[in-house]
Amino acid sequence: MKKEKLKELFQNKIIMTAIIAVLLVVLFFVTFMITNLIIRHVNTEKETTEYIQETTTVYVPESTTEEVITTAALTEAATTKTDITTKPAETTVKQETTVAATTDYIFTGTLISYPSSTSEWELICLNRNRRVSADTEKKISLSNVAGTQSKMDSRAAQAYNRMYDAAASENIYLTPCSGYRSYSRQKYLFDEYVNEYLQQGKSREDAELLASNRRNPPGSSEHNIGICMDIICAATSANFQNTKEYAWLCENAADYGFILRYPEDKTSITGVKFEPWHWRYVGTENAAKIKVSGLCLEEYLGLA
Repeated sequence: MKKEKLKELFQNKIIMTAIIAVLLVVLFFVTFMITNLIIRHVNTEKETTEYIQETTTVYVPESTTEEVITTAALTEAATTKTDITTKPAETTVKQETTVAATTDYIFTGTLISYPSSTSEWELICLNRNRRVSADTEKKISLSNVAGTQSKMDSRAAQAYNRMYDAAASENIYLTPCSGYRSYSRQKYLFDEYVNEYLQQGKSREDAELLASNRRNPPGSSEHNIGICMDIICAATSANFQNTKEYAWLCENAADYGFILRYPEDKTSITGVKFEPWHWRYVGTENAAKIKVSGLCLEEYLGLA
C-alpha cells in the first residue's frame, strides 16, 4: 500500500514538473514575442513621427523661425471636430544647416506648363522627371482643409472637406497632416540632400541625381501645387495602412475624386516607395476609372 502511494506521488511529481516546464517554455515564448512586437512598434512610431515632424513644419521664408503644428494637436482636432487654428501653435527656433546654394539644377527633369483648365489641372502629373516652375505658386488659390492649418488648392480642398465630413459621419477622422508645400520649402529640403552628397565628394550632377532618389526636386512634388494630402488617423500615426481610416479611403476616396498616388505594387513606375498616407485629387470621373483599372497615374496617362 505504501509503495503504491509513493509510486503515485512520484508520478504526480513528474507530471507536475512536466507541466511547470511546459508553462515556463510557453511563458518564455510569449514574453519573447511581446518584446519583439513592442520593439517593432516603437521603431515604427519613431520613423513615422520623424516624418510627420518634418512634413508638418511650416517655414517662414528667409527666416529661421518656424511654427509647428504638433501631431497631438492634429489628433485632438480630428477627434473633437474643433478648429485647430484656435489652438496656440508651438514656436521653436531651428538652426538651419548650410545647404548647397544654387539658382538652377543640372538634373531638373522636363519643365511642363501649369494647366489653365480644371480638367487638365486634375490630371497634372509631377514626379522627379516632370516639374513646374517656381512662379507656378502665384497661380494657386489655397484654402484650409477640415478646420486645420493644412492647405490645398481651393478646388481640391472643397473635395477633401466633403470627404472628411463623410468619413466623420461614420466616426472615421481623416486628419490632414501635410498638404501644400511651397517651392522654397521643397528647394530647402532637396538642397539638404544635395549638400550631403557634395560633402561626400560627389559631382553636382551625381549629387542632384542621388538626392532625387530620396526627395523630389523643387517643382516636381505634388505638394508644390497643393493637389494632394498626407493623411494620418486620430488613433496613431504609424502603420496607416493597417487602420480603419486607410480601409475607408480605399473603399470611398474615389467617390470624392482622390486616389492612392503611390501604391505598393507600382513603386517601379512611380519611383516612390509605398505611401499609404498620400492621397491625390484627380476628380471623381478619373478617380473612378483609375480605381477600377488598378493603374497608377503614370500608367493611366500613358507616361509609363
